[in-house]
Amino acid sequence: METATPAISVLILTRNEAASLAVLLPELARQMAQGNRTYEVVVIDADSPDGTVAVALRHGARVIAQMGRGYASALREGFSACHGDYIVTLDADMSHRAEVVHALLAAAEDADLVVASRYICGGRADMRWDRRLFSLLLNRVFGTTLGLPVRDLSSGFRVYRREALATLAPQGKHFDILPELAALAYFSGLCVREIPFHYRQREAGVSKARVMRFAPAYIRTLLRCWRIKHSVCIAAAQ
Repeated sequence: METATPAISVLILTRNEAASLAVLLPELARQMAQGNRTYEVVVIDADSPDGTVAVALRHGARVIAQMGRGYASALREGFSACHGDYIVTLDADMSHRAEVVHALLAAAEDADLVVASRYICGGRADMRWDRRLFSLLLNRVFGTTLGLPVRDLSSGFRVYRREALATLAPQGKHFDILPELAALAYFSGLCVREIPFHYRQREAGVSKARVMRFAPAYIRTLLRCWRIKHSVCIAAAQ
């Protein structure tokens, strides 16, 4: 793995993901070796006691201890730590397959943000019915209210062009930062694309996702994005 001025940064957020990383990182290395661009793996770890840091270091990742609390804080810290021109974000639990990274990067050649989508033609989601229902409802509400052409706003499997990402200022505190980033990018006139992918259940470890508890944060973010959209529309009409 190359780390000097890499073209691509792969950002992974972890909390007790030693078993998953032991599978993901070797597979990611095999996939990235098929390309001709340099890359780094950056792991933001939330004080995992299960050996996550040791596994990540053993496979050549750069590990940074998470300072703030929550998903959004970890994501921001990760963005700041990445050096690549493109930043790929994926979950540690193998629900986001490393082989899809090539398609994401290819789509990013003429886009600022590319989302691996469960909900466009060719996509699929292996999820419990309640999580799937909440996810579909969340995406429908955000997409319809904000007029966004993105079907899977809550997918964290993405690639960002770092230069474009630096122009965005999300305020989300939890997983609500994901639809917020997509909305801000679209309102800013950046190119946002989706590619289909098959979301699978995690292969190891225990899920930390508790999406319903973050419903108030999603509502606040939706209202904030609606106000931004409204201000953009007013400015365009003047």
